[in-house]
Amino acid sequence: MKNNSTAGIIDSITSLYQIPIPLNEIAEDEGLVVIYDDYGKATFDGMTWYEPDQDEFFIHMNTARGNTKDNRKGRFTLAHEFGHYFIDHHRHALKSGKMQPHLHRYIPFGNNEEWEIEREADDFAAQLLMPLSQFREEFRGHPFSCELLREIADKYQVSFSACALRYISLKLVPVMLVYAEEGKVKWQKRSDDFPFYRLRYGTNKVPENTVMGDYFYNGDTSCSRQPEIVYAEDCFHTYNEEQNRVQFYECCIPYEKCAFSVFWEK
Repeated sequence: MKNNSTAGIIDSITSLYQIPIPLNEIAEDEGLVVIYDDYGKATFDGMTWYEPDQDEFFIHMNTARGNTKDNRKGRFTLAHEFGHYFIDHHRHALKSGKMQPHLHRYIPFGNNEEWEIEREADDFAAQLLMPLSQFREEFRGHPFSCELLREIADKYQVSFSACALRYISLKLVPVMLVYAEEGKVKWQKRSDDFPFYRLRYGTNKVPENTVMGDYFYNGDTSCSRQPEIVYAEDCFHTYNEEQNRVQFYECCIPYEKCAFSVFWEK
């Protein structure tokens, strides 16, 4: 790819393929070797390796952590590794040895500068799998809903959470996304115009009177099947009585010890 800008690279790639973006076909066309194998659950999801003796890049995909050729997690992991290959300064740093293949897990939205290169690869993956012009068009003329997000996630073969995160970049409707494990908030992300900055307890714990709270504290999944009305005072850090009674919809997707929620104003 001759275009040096990330956006230009992504446009060059996506202009050649249909939705859902066929990642393994891209790898074949680019001459990239992708190896799917069991590297152990405590290691990496994906790893891009430069072999100087062969002057070739190899991408290793860890099936032990659920990264298969056709599932949605595997698709995002592979697209992330494409970021390390297609983004010029990532590829040059790997070839020169200035950047080592990452063999660790990292926390999205962290503040540690050493994770910046991984966030860049995540951004590349989101833009590659959900090209902006096509993705934006999916929402034109439609009110926001979790059902719509699910339909589009299915069409693009990405996870619901990846689709929701990409939606935030469109700046169409104020939303907040929250991901928690075992009742503790791991990360949250909000659109710039969402009216509240933090949850009721910050990241210490999930608020009890939310759909996510019902799942973690009561084991109740009955409300996770459709959006439920919740009040700002139960969910967010508010400043006055008027704010307390503002109503929001919450859509929660629970899975084992984890849950992902979307909040938007009613």
